[in-house]
Amino acid sequence: MKIELELEEIKNIQNLIISRVNELREKISNDLDREEELKAIIRYYKRLVEKIESQL
Repeated sequence: MKIELELEEIKNIQNLIISRVNELREKISNDLDREEELKAIIRYYKRLVEKIESQL
């Protein structure tokens, strides 16, 4: 399934993802027990941002 978004909407999604990555990075320093889980989530979000950027 494909969806069509305006460039501004895509940029907003990218910014939300990047903001979430930054939140998770901060959380890692506070929650060492979940460090690996949070790092995996960050890697996934980074791949999403890269995929979005490659399609612009």
